[in-house]
Amino acid sequence: MKIPRILCSAFILSGISLPVYATVGGPQHIEVLGLDQKDQKIYVMRHFEDGRGRLPQLYYYQLNSSKPAAPIQVKSLYINPKTKKIDYDQDSARFDQEIAKIKKRLAPLKPIHHSNASIQILTTKNGTAKAWYDPQESIDKWTYQYQVKSRPLKSPVQTAESYKQGLKISQAYKVPQHQNILVTVKYLGIPFETGYTIEDPVLLTK
Repeated sequence: MKIPRILCSAFILSGISLPVYATVGGPQHIEVLGLDQKDQKIYVMRHFEDGRGRLPQLYYYQLNSSKPAAPIQVKSLYINPKTKKIDYDQDSARFDQEIAKIKKRLAPLKPIHHSNASIQILTTKNGTAKAWYDPQESIDKWTYQYQVKSRPLKSPVQTAESYKQGLKISQAYKVPQHQNILVTVKYLGIPFETGYTIEDPVLLTK
């Protein structure tokens, strides 16, 4: 990673170790867990690969609801048994056990080629954001509104803020016994350090 000369000087003067500072960022990716046919739920999990080490976030899509394409954030698995509050930084042992139980009742989604769906950009706004290494400096930022389509299916309108131009489909799946398609959309959504990618799950319905 190339760090600006001014920033390097600041680190040297302050005595901060560059290698330590450079390990805090990381990408976010989506793990597609599968379909609970009985409860009509598709489960996905967002993993945070940064220095914090927080628990991954579990979501599900309720297919038989009035808004099946709206992801629902699971909170119950994150209650700390000691504090009785949501805690994303607690030990993962109990969480991993609960996820393993959920996975046992899920049917896998069928991977399909990315070309089975396409991203339609509705609006693009090119602006700037403050640079992570110097608030006085600016970097490019693109704000998108988009839909993912695969006839006769489409997603609700999605939004994404990217620090590199462009969005792409990184994963695509057919939902078994349903017409739905689940994709993940990938973009450079974290400007910190050299920049890190984010994946967002998007469900296509009729």
